Amino acid sequence: MKNYQIILTAIVSFGVAYAILFGYIPSRYFAGELNELGCAAIALTMGTLCVIGYDWKSLIKYLNK
Repeated sequence: MKNYQIILTAIVSFGVAYAILFGYIPSRYFAGELNELGCAAIALTMGTLCVIGYDWKSLIKYLNK
């Protein structure tokens, strides 16, 4: 994946997790409370792994130009 795709995926994942955790996505879309919590955990994990997987070396090179 390109760097902009990774950042976009991280932003969307964190946005979905935020929406689930703070109730912007209604509970009626989930089978139960544990299902809702599991989806939030998956979205948070996906966002975190995207941030870890970003190519930070190219960003530092770009900023040092």
